[in-house]
Amino acid sequence: MSGGDPLSGGGPLSAQIELREVSKSFDTRGGGRLALDSVSFAVKPGETATVIGPTGCGKTTILNMVAGFTHPTAGRVLVDGREVTEPGPDRGFMFQRPTLLPWITVFDNVAFPCRYGHGLGRERSHAELEEAVMHYLDSVGLRDARDLHPHQMSGGMQSRAALARLLIAESSVLLMDEPFAALDAQTRLSMQQLLKHVVKSEGRRTVLFITHDVEEALLISDHVYLMSASPGRIIRHVEVPFGSREDYRDVVLRPEFTQLKHELIDQLERLVPR
Repeated sequence: MSGGDPLSGGGPLSAQIELREVSKSFDTRGGGRLALDSVSFAVKPGETATVIGPTGCGKTTILNMVAGFTHPTAGRVLVDGREVTEPGPDRGFMFQRPTLLPWITVFDNVAFPCRYGHGLGRERSHAELEEAVMHYLDSVGLRDARDLHPHQMSGGMQSRAALARLLIAESSVLLMDEPFAALDAQTRLSMQQLLKHVVKSEGRRTVLFITHDVEEALLISDHVYLMSASPGRIIRHVEVPFGSREDYRDVVLRPEFTQLKHELIDQLERLVPR
């Protein structure tokens, strides 16, 4: 279940997201702090990869570099074989909080990237935009909430709206930074299944996901990368043999799922300083 070199078996053209020996240092009052140390992995088109690890290991830093918000100190970050130098419409980002605009409706929040974003591909007419918004509201189960404002919705509904807003931009790469962490357990499970269904049914989205939840990682992912404590390094690559296309009720009852879950939890707990 555990892989070796995550870059083996294909060159840059086979990967949509690729990190090559990436290191990242930050300047502090006490001098430079190495946050990431020679991190390498690759994600092929249509795959979902999740990075897990202890707090402060550099998970979000990886996501920010793929997004183009920050840059590596050493090594290379590539998307579609091109080095990432800045943010771009080919990469959508979903934050830990829904970050919906409170003064506009759900419909207008979802439409926002297409109305005001730059370089989002083809322009849509008013009718085409309305059709697209309703398609994605349907896909996340919010058709009847189109005229609500964020304060009129539950946290789970707000997360669904944020997911619809992410999807409508049609970015081929989705970067997700613990987007379901603040939800209750039942709503979180519902969002995991929704993400898996939408991404796999469209068949053209590549997802890089960050979480602290091992079960979540195994349920939604094709690959899981476990990072060490700071400075972050990839210390285990798991090619998930279940989860991304199977019903979660069947998966969680399988002995091999329970075994792998506890292996990763035990390994993760050993990384946390006592």
